[in-house]
Parts: sequence; C-alpha cells; structure tokens
Amino acid sequence: MVQFKKEEKEKHLYEYEITIEEEKVQEALENIYKEANLRVAVPGFRKGKAPRAILKAHLNLNFIKEELTRRLVPDTLSQVIKDENLTLFGEPDIDLITVEEGQPLVFKALILEKPQTTLANLDDIEVRKYKVVIRDSDVEKEIEGILKSRGSWKDKGDLPAETGDIVKVKIEEREYAVTAGYSDDESVMSRAVIGLKKGDTGTFRPQETETDKPAEEIEFVVTEIMKKEIPELNEEFLTQLNPELKSLDDLRLKTRESLEKWAEDLVQLRMEKEAVALLAKKSEVTVPSVLIDHETKHQIDHFIEHIQGDGMTLEKYMEIANTDFESIEKDFREQALWQLKKMFVLQEYADKNSISVGEEEIKEELESIAQRAGKEVEDVKQILEKNNKMDDLMDQKLQQKLILDILQKVKTKELEEPLNIDQWKALEDPEEEMVE
Repeated sequence: MVQFKKEEKEKHLYEYEITIEEEKVQEALENIYKEANLRVAVPGFRKGKAPRAILKAHLNLNFIKEELTRRLVPDTLSQVIKDENLTLFGEPDIDLITVEEGQPLVFKALILEKPQTTLANLDDIEVRKYKVVIRDSDVEKEIEGILKSRGSWKDKGDLPAETGDIVKVKIEEREYAVTAGYSDDESVMSRAVIGLKKGDTGTFRPQETETDKPAEEIEFVVTEIMKKEIPELNEEFLTQLNPELKSLDDLRLKTRESLEKWAEDLVQLRMEKEAVALLAKKSEVTVPSVLIDHETKHQIDHFIEHIQGDGMTLEKYMEIANTDFESIEKDFREQALWQLKKMFVLQEYADKNSISVGEEEIKEELESIAQRAGKEVEDVKQILEKNNKMDDLMDQKLQQKLILDILQKVKTKELEEPLNIDQWKALEDPEEEMVE
C-alpha cells in the first residue's frame, strides 16, 4: 500500500504528498546500476565488471535522480489515483521533494479532479422558436447590395471627392488610399479629403502621438479619386447574374426565397444555441478556480494580442472604452466560468448518453470537406494532421451531434408574434442572457 497525505486545496483540487518506501528505491537503484554497468565504459574495467563505488563516480547524479523518478513516480501515482477512485482533468503537476539514495522517495502531486456535473432535466427546458418575416424593403435592400457588389471603380476625373469614394493621396514620397467619409472626426484624413479634387492639397492631424504634445498637421496631395459605378438593373445584368432570371420579378422572387431560407437557418441556429445555454445554466457544476484563472488569463492574452494587431495598446483601449483592467478581468472571468461550465456540461451529456464520433463519420466529414475544396480526401487529411487539426474536427463533429440531440429532446415554444429582420438583429445573444 502506497503511503500518502492528502490535502484538499479547494473543491476538486487536491495535493497529495506521496512516499515511496526506501526498499523500493533501493530495488530501483540496483536495476539502474546494473544496466548502467553494462552500458557505461569505465577505464580499466570490462563492461559490467566495474565496482559499484567506481561506477557511481562516473555517473551523473542528476541522471540517477531522473531515472529513479521515471521508474517509480508514474506507476506509484497511477496506483494512488486508482485507489482514490479519481477521474483526472488534465495532467497532475509533480514536485519532487526527496530523491536521494538511502532514503524514501517523496513527491507532491497537485491533482485536478474532473468536476462532478449534475445535468438538468431536459423536460424542464423550453426553447423559443421565432418567426422571421421578410419584408419587401428587405428584398429591395438585398438587391441593392447585389448591385453594389457587382459594381466597378472608375476614375472621377476632375469631380470632387464624396463620401464612399476611394481617394489616393501622396504624403512626401509615399502613396496612400483612403475611403472618403465614414468618420465623425473632422481632423482625420478620410474626412479631410471630402470636397477636394485631383491635384488639390489638404491637411490633417494624426489622432495619436508618442508624446502628450498635439500632433503636427500633415500635408497631402490628392492624386486620384475613384467612384464605384453601380450597374443598371436591366435584362443584361439579370442574364449575367443568373441566366434563369427573365425579369425583375424573377430576381425579387429568388431573392425572397434566399432570404427566407437564411432566416430559417438563423432561427434554427438560435434554437440550438438557446438549448445548450439553458442546459448549461440549469445544470450544476463546481468549476475549480485554478481552471477559471487559467482560462481568464488565456482569454485576456488573446484579447491583448488582437488589439495590438490593430495597432492599439491595452492602455489606449482602456482610455477609449473608459474602463480599467479590473473591469476587463471581471468580464473575462465571467466568460471563462461560463465557457468552462458549458464544456463540462456537454462532456457529461456525451458520457451519459453515449454520444461519440466514429471513424466512419470522420471519413464522411473528410469527404465532404474534400468535395467542397476540390481536393483528394487523403490530401485534406494530411493537411489537417500536419496542422494538428484532426482533434478539432472531431470536437466540432461531436458538438454538432450533441446539440442536435439536445434540441430534439427539449420542449419548443413557437412564438406567435413575428419579427422583422431589424427586430431579429436587436435580440440579445442567448448565451449573453445566461452569463451572470
């Protein structure tokens, strides 16, 4: 029986101090020395014939300790985990206390046990099924967007720049391009170019400086102005867009059908998201703070990396957003807790309902990806394996199966009052409703 002391740091987080008796340490040492004697060349002796004292002098002490640890710690720890009937989450942190010849080997293991999760009853969960109506104005707006997407940029010649135009300017010897307008700040270049013509000179003041002093005005010269020409909605355009379209009414009908399918998909996705969110909210799970700390730090680091990629420091972001680091950390901590709780709930649901992803399903998924990408299945598989994305693919497939299974078992309430697209977009995200 392995000797150990156990201390509960917090719920599901334990520190074990484990002692391996001296007899086992000596037995492992004997094997280490015997094997080393056969491998290590000791001057004046044939391999396997060097006296122990001389052999020890030729062996690195750290090598001996590492070998003892490798041979004794994993099996001993596994035995403790088995005896304690623990289900681990992640790998234990090992801290060696005593690894010396002639003494018991003592080490500490910080073990995170998988949190116990009590799933909510799906009969108590009801998701809302919205009805989204497509208005004539939505159809016209979509057609307008199609026209704009098929437009082309043309030189405006001597006409002045207007909002939406692409304006090319030269500052000293470098050229830049900006979209005119779309800013409330009169000092920025995108506003400064409005009304100017090709060859005109203008000035603007940069928004940021490295010192507290106001930025100096920068002079630029307009070298080119381009306006997007929108094609006419005529028979030629309809034919180019889709040979089956014979009239504007045909385009309106096709556009409405497309928008209605889009709306149905949105409603379905929201129901799936709401079902998972409600299951996670109503289920019970205690997430260890060490996990929340780790996930919070990960999310904050990712956020800082993102804003730095946009050329902004965290300090500048906090100034613009009128917030502080404590508030940012609090928000990310709430998000981390929610994401971890949802993860454990879905894991428990998969275990309880024996839902998993088989090889045949992954094969079908790879075939689907290959078909969409126009590649061979084996090529897609190699790319995913090379980028360590196969596990992500399996997780994604499992998530899909879990969500569909949950949605099939919860109650559904069809809402009578229809929403238009603007009202739909104003709805709060289901998960944001759940994060407290």
